[in-house]
Amino acid sequence: MKPRSLRLRRERLVEVARAMARKGLVTGSSGNVSLRLDSGMLITPSGIPYEHFRPGQVIWMDLEGRVLGGSGQSSSEWRMHAAIYRQREDVRAVVHTHSLFATAASFGSALRVVHAEGKTLFEEEIPVSTPAPPGTWELAQAVVEALGRGRAALLAHHGAVAVGSTLREAFLWAEKLEETARLAWELRRQHG
Repeated sequence: MKPRSLRLRRERLVEVARAMARKGLVTGSSGNVSLRLDSGMLITPSGIPYEHFRPGQVIWMDLEGRVLGGSGQSSSEWRMHAAIYRQREDVRAVVHTHSLFATAASFGSALRVVHAEGKTLFEEEIPVSTPAPPGTWELAQAVVEALGRGRAALLAHHGAVAVGSTLREAFLWAEKLEETARLAWELRRQHG
């Protein structure tokens, strides 16, 4: 990959990671973002708060976990991103959040979609994966199964994942997933 192209992609990934923090989809260094490359993926590093995150810290790795560039430790959830890319040729970007309402919804069996726009985006419900330890191949497989051909899934007792053909699209689905989870929570609160 040409250095300029790689730098621009790293910069875009940093922009999306910072936008996740600004929108409240993550706090500190939680969650992660990746972008598929022909030679693997770019992914956020572990343990760096997004307000301090720089393009040179974005990790370039293959889908087997070998680091090809970047500084620091790759996200502990790299296996989940790699498994999604292996399963879904159409996915070019993955956004994993720990947003409040989506995470709360991940303690159920599925998130019922209650509004018309949400049903257009996600159909009747957003699936929840089976519980699995963070950062494991077991979690990666559970997420791939829950996601299926959809745009988003909830990680049991953990958070949410959204996918897209671009970073912007994956980020948009993550935002819409959080909105959907919040609307469902508000309706339950109002109507018991």
